[in-house]
Amino acid sequence: MQNATTLRIRAFTSLLGAATLAPALTLSPVAVAQDASTTQGPAASFPPSFCERWKKMGTLYEDADNPLVQKFKVFGRLHYQYGTLDGTTAGQDFTYDADQIRRFRTGIGGNFLDHLDLYAEAEIGNDRRPRGGDFNIRFQHMWQFKVHFDAKKAFDLDGLDMFKIGVGSREINMSYEWVTSSKRIKTVERSAIANKIWAYNSEFANPTGVWTELGLDPVEWTLGVFSTTQDDWIAPFDDGELYYTKMKWDLREGEGSDTDLRLAAFYQDVSVDEEVLAAGVEWTTALSLQHKTGPWEFHVEGVVGDNGDQSNAAREGDFWGLVFMPSYWILEDSLEAAFQIQYQGASESEGIRLNSRYARRAGVRDGIPSVENGRGDEQLTFYAGLNKLLCGHQHKVMIGVEYDTLSSEGDEIYRGWMAFVAYRTYW
Repeated sequence: MQNATTLRIRAFTSLLGAATLAPALTLSPVAVAQDASTTQGPAASFPPSFCERWKKMGTLYEDADNPLVQKFKVFGRLHYQYGTLDGTTAGQDFTYDADQIRRFRTGIGGNFLDHLDLYAEAEIGNDRRPRGGDFNIRFQHMWQFKVHFDAKKAFDLDGLDMFKIGVGSREINMSYEWVTSSKRIKTVERSAIANKIWAYNSEFANPTGVWTELGLDPVEWTLGVFSTTQDDWIAPFDDGELYYTKMKWDLREGEGSDTDLRLAAFYQDVSVDEEVLAAGVEWTTALSLQHKTGPWEFHVEGVVGDNGDQSNAAREGDFWGLVFMPSYWILEDSLEAAFQIQYQGASESEGIRLNSRYARRAGVRDGIPSVENGRGDEQLTFYAGLNKLLCGHQHKVMIGVEYDTLSSEGDEIYRGWMAFVAYRTYW
């Protein structure tokens, strides 16, 4: 098992290395000469030219003076990771490991007619190997498919810093971990409480709605209504509605220091037999504080909510959580140490749940019902990792370890150690 996994990792690493170096190896002599002429020596010319080309290679057209199309680009992201687990439940030890293409997306974006911007991103990878299946490249669903109208610019609203109207499918960023793109998150996996309050649909994609974004320094405010109906593209309003709001306050403290306060909430209005988001959570709110000073960053967030009506009464009731995540730049914008402590609890015996990776998959494979279910009323998680950035966040290698415990009504359901290795890139 380990030998097969090692071979998969080596093969994938070789493939990534070839793909990453290909743009640099195909540079024309003229381009290399031009880049070298602007640097202080031959040794300094290669990294900047490669990183700049990687950063800009998706931009196919850009002309701010064109009244029809100001910018058009293609983009994508590829995230690979390997995880290994050593766990215990009811005196039974078990292990599990799997490698996976975590995300494989592509899309288009651009600015049009001076006042419109388009962002369309599709999930095209479906790696079911950890579940005994195959890895397929085909359209799965639209991850985001949205258009913004810049009303501030269109109507010369100089009294506002920002005023946009949006329509389409988009992420509903409840927690700070979801405000942060998967390209830039500091942990290999988001915390379980952050995933619990993500308003996903039945295919783990984002809902369709309409929203406004207002900005008047130092506050930004988002307000929207979203359909709970499931659709691979743009969902109709055939079922219930989810009402969402988020406010951000910029609490500046001076040069070299930055502090933000965020408050987000949603309420889901659905009837029996209607499709739901976030596994039926009726309402939730999250308050977070982010502080940056020098090489340090600190994030703390509190979450409360109600699980709503569930098929099992033990999964209803209130839930709450707390996340503390400090990080430190060992080498500025290059090597980062990240830590996270997460606690979540619930008033009912199955009111919270482990992430689906990797313990619950081990429970499915080994026939361990309590771990496969992964539900309880208290969970505590500790994470520590290192992130190595190449070309900013556009190439990133992540390693991490995590210790996790889950209990229900005072009885331990699961405890275990996880180790992760991940590679992430986007263009």
